[in-house]
Amino acid sequence: MKDNFTSLSVEELKKEIQSSSEEVRKARFQYGVTRSLENPKQIRNHKKRIAQALTAIREKELVAEGKLKKIAPKVGKPIPEAKPAKGKKK
Repeated sequence: MKDNFTSLSVEELKKEIQSSSEEVRKARFQYGVTRSLENPKQIRNHKKRIAQALTAIREKELVAEGKLKKIAPKVGKPIPEAKPAKGKKK
């Protein structure tokens, strides 16, 4: 389940960053020194949480400054129809 960082305040986001950083530090130690980490993906997951929290903080700063613009999604080209496979005809 994806966390919703937009509903948290800046202080709560900073606490989340601090706790996730501590978890990354502990997991790196366990993985690097003692090799007793059960799930090495914990490091990646906590680093992603840190990045998401930092992004949410930056978005809040830009909204407060009035610099954040809503970007419309890109309208792509229509998907071409599949071409028949080349090969021997029977």
